[in-house]
Amino acid sequence: MTRLTQRRKLVTRVVKVTPVAASIAALFFVAAGSAVHAEISAYGTALPINLNMARSLDVNAPTDTDDTNIYLRSHQMHSIPEEQIILTDEAEVRKAGAVLKGDKITYTFSKDEVYAQGNALVARQGTVFEGPELTYRLDAESGSMPNAKFRYLPNNVRGSSDEVQLLGDGNVKMCNAMITTCKEGDNSWWIEASTLDIDQQEETADGRNARLYLGGVPIFASPYFTFPIGEKRKSGFLTPKMGANSTFGFNVEIPYYWNIAPNYDYTMVLKPMSKRGFMLGNQFRYLQPTFGGQLDYDILFHDRETKKKRYSLAWKHTQRLWGGVGLGVNYQRVSDDNYISDFSTNLRQSSEDVLPQNVWLSYGKTYWSTSLGVYKNQTLRPDNEWTEQPYEKIPEFNFRAYGADVKGFSLLSNFTATRFRHGNNFNYRGEPIGRTRSGDGNRVMLNSTISYPMMGSYWFLTPSFEYSMAWYGDITGRKYNSGNVDIYKNSHRTIPIFTLDSGLVFERNTIVLGRETEQTLEPRLYYAYIPYRAQNHLPNFDSSLADLNFAQLFSPNRFIGYDRISNANQLTAALTTRFIDSQTGKDWFSATVGQRYHFTDEKVDIYWNEINRKNLKSDIIGMTEFTLIKDWKAELGVQYSTLWKKFSKTTAGVRYNPAKYSNIGLYYRYNYDPTDTREAFYNSNIKQLDLSFQWPVTRDLYALGRYNYSIRDKKVIDSLIGLEYREGCWIFRSAIQRYVRSAGRTTTNFFFELELVGLGAFGSSPIEALQQSITGYQPLSPRPIEVGRYDYYE
Repeated sequence: MTRLTQRRKLVTRVVKVTPVAASIAALFFVAAGSAVHAEISAYGTALPINLNMARSLDVNAPTDTDDTNIYLRSHQMHSIPEEQIILTDEAEVRKAGAVLKGDKITYTFSKDEVYAQGNALVARQGTVFEGPELTYRLDAESGSMPNAKFRYLPNNVRGSSDEVQLLGDGNVKMCNAMITTCKEGDNSWWIEASTLDIDQQEETADGRNARLYLGGVPIFASPYFTFPIGEKRKSGFLTPKMGANSTFGFNVEIPYYWNIAPNYDYTMVLKPMSKRGFMLGNQFRYLQPTFGGQLDYDILFHDRETKKKRYSLAWKHTQRLWGGVGLGVNYQRVSDDNYISDFSTNLRQSSEDVLPQNVWLSYGKTYWSTSLGVYKNQTLRPDNEWTEQPYEKIPEFNFRAYGADVKGFSLLSNFTATRFRHGNNFNYRGEPIGRTRSGDGNRVMLNSTISYPMMGSYWFLTPSFEYSMAWYGDITGRKYNSGNVDIYKNSHRTIPIFTLDSGLVFERNTIVLGRETEQTLEPRLYYAYIPYRAQNHLPNFDSSLADLNFAQLFSPNRFIGYDRISNANQLTAALTTRFIDSQTGKDWFSATVGQRYHFTDEKVDIYWNEINRKNLKSDIIGMTEFTLIKDWKAELGVQYSTLWKKFSKTTAGVRYNPAKYSNIGLYYRYNYDPTDTREAFYNSNIKQLDLSFQWPVTRDLYALGRYNYSIRDKKVIDSLIGLEYREGCWIFRSAIQRYVRSAGRTTTNFFFELELVGLGAFGSSPIEALQQSITGYQPLSPRPIEVGRYDYYE
């Protein structure tokens, strides 16, 4: 291999070598298998070469930054002084990352032009063009190739053209071009265009007089089209989507994307629906060094069913103001109570009934932070269902200070001042009620905690003391349930809270089923003491009874929120064991059991009366995971009620995941609460079977499904069935989903999508529904590969 510089006259004299010598030199460097070249000086002597052994490619290795260097390689080489260098037999020219090859290459000095004949090839930045001949100007990085084939390796794009014009700066123009992502010999789909312009800097392709062929049949034609060949954004119409839904009928989405600037964009979606009418979707995204956010606004000008205008608005914004002050906005609003239920396309969205409308300022340093905000909401009651509206905070001020290690102590203090306000709550008939509310009012709260964590290699001990203070004022008095308990307009509460958390870890090595295993035994004791304070004269703004789980077993207060603090003299005992594979360090079996013991009666209730609950033991909670058998995972969680003498909660399931895109899971869920007498749709008592799977039927055909059946109600809650088929350059997905939404009504979604890999997808995508319904679901679609320094190296 020979290196040329811009001092071409001197180099021309130097590179006069005989064909035999050139062949020997080329063969030597090929046999060496090293990226080393002999550098010829202006006086015709070879500079010394230092060879360093490298066992692997180093992406951080230094590179030659001189773009003027030209490297030549062939078995035979001769020159015409001051005019040409002719390379024959596996000829090759390299400059600044560009590679040119051919059976014969002629380099003309005056034109700075390379002419390759026979098996011509030019490659640069992952793009390869091949043809019978090539004319290429090295400095301008431009040229032409007739009857060319091309490959864009990062996205597996290939094609052909009657003539390729290389225009420099990564720009390419093709005449009578064909482009596809299918493998050679696969004609599943392709695009033909009279002209095709590719801009590698912008990573886009623009075509004129284009036709899309699917299985050899033209299905779409356009005088102009554009699509990305990388990750950069580009203005234009996006791939349309089509779908069907039992609530709004057959629908089409036609999105137009406007790339306003690198940090601004706007998407408009035209969505006609056969049952509802015409919806216009709008999304504006923005990003600046100090702020960013997203604004969504969808409007249905005239709903054919309700005869009204309907809309949804969502705005999320974060910003850094002066001096490190932060601003945040999370505002959501819909036109009516049934909007989300009517226009959502999955069970999770349709169950939303409280929309936040929050704005806040925040500021923080290393050991403290503060915020001031207004936290409002829109509470929905679809079909006049009973809905409990949360209190609004207008405003709320927070100050938090924290010290993780102050002479071994951990310090935490929270100060909060809030003005609470709420609207009416409604029953299932739409009648306003206020059973759990106490009117508007103010609350100032100060909680301070000091703890001293101590630990060793096999033990830990953490005593903690908290003092909780709350002051209430300006309460708009209301009597509990029209009863005889008054809410004081001005009152306060102070309560000390003491906890002691401790645990041990025992370990031993053993052999279980022939495998080396480390077993642990981890007992834990958690003691909490809170003296009784009467609270039936205090309002209740944000407290509710906490759901009993393992985390709550190690919390001193059985309520969440700050208006109710239970009296406690209790001890939680838990025991955990793990079996850890000594080779991999992974848990293949774990089990935990825990229970709380009360030494005094519970007296504080969530409402405005006192109780005297004498149940001295909490429910027993246990859970286990088992992964001993390869690719299998079994889970069991139970809660045994000591009051009702039966299991109150059970979750049991098994999942099999032998390979990528292959998993199946079966779960059983059971909740029992005899005190919950609400209507069936709102009742928390459940007894359900849940089966979900993604499973290969053949090598490229996958079955998808979910079946969630209520044994108690004898009906299906959520069901989905679908297929996913993958070929080399296209993927087809279809699914039908049916789920129960508000007031027991059902919605059925029909999904079908054809994805042409590298071009786009047509139809309505079921991927979001599949990810929410099938645990562990993985879409089959391939993704573009980021080109590394040595990838696709010619």
